[in-house]
Amino acid sequence: MQMTTRLRHFLFPVVMATTLASCDRDVAPTTTISPATPPARPAPAPIPVAAAPTAEDQGPDGGTAPETIVVATGDWTESKQYKFRLERIASCGAPAATLGPAQPTAARASTTFKGETSWVGALFTVQAKEKSVFVSARDLELRRGGVILNARHINQPLLPGCKPLLPAKQLRVGEDVSGFALFEVPKSFRTTTDDPIVLSYKPTRWGGARRVEVPIRECLDACADSVKRSGKTAGRSFPTSRPR
Repeated sequence: MQMTTRLRHFLFPVVMATTLASCDRDVAPTTTISPATPPARPAPAPIPVAAAPTAEDQGPDGGTAPETIVVATGDWTESKQYKFRLERIASCGAPAATLGPAQPTAARASTTFKGETSWVGALFTVQAKEKSVFVSARDLELRRGGVILNARHINQPLLPGCKPLLPAKQLRVGEDVSGFALFEVPKSFRTTTDDPIVLSYKPTRWGGARRVEVPIRECLDACADSVKRSGKTAGRSFPTSRPR
């Protein structure tokens, strides 16, 4: 018996729905892709902590040691790099007719000041505490107020009252050197003022080094030489150097 037209119209949607449902079951499931996970951030670097200061970096009260230390003539002072002592201030006298080996004549070492000048010597000793400390007369200054006199380190005249001259020398640990640094002093520098005279020493060094200041009496090189080597060092004792 043939299906009637009405029956075919009724069964066709049902058959199609069943067929499509069967096809959907045969299709492989679709894979869901999740968004990429961002990489984890690295942990922040730890904050550097400064090294604890050593005993030589600290002052007597436990604080940071001062950049400048004041010491009396004849006494030792000590830093991490060197030991220093000003032995005495001396009158050098008039220049000799000639200078040292391979040096120009005294006339070539003429004054840079106007008016009357005189030569004053500072005898001092430096001992190295590090493997390399360079010592030179150029590291010394004689100051009064705003006036600064640099020690003569080239074309040094031969002066009868100031021998031996300090040689420019590289010191190793434990080595020391002594000698005179020469200052050409104008007459106006000797005029008494409210400003004290100070001798300053600071060796040229990468990273810097502590400055030493030594108060000088008003009489400068005219004082009676009464300085005695006490061998004292700030906060500690230090043997006097061998005789020279």
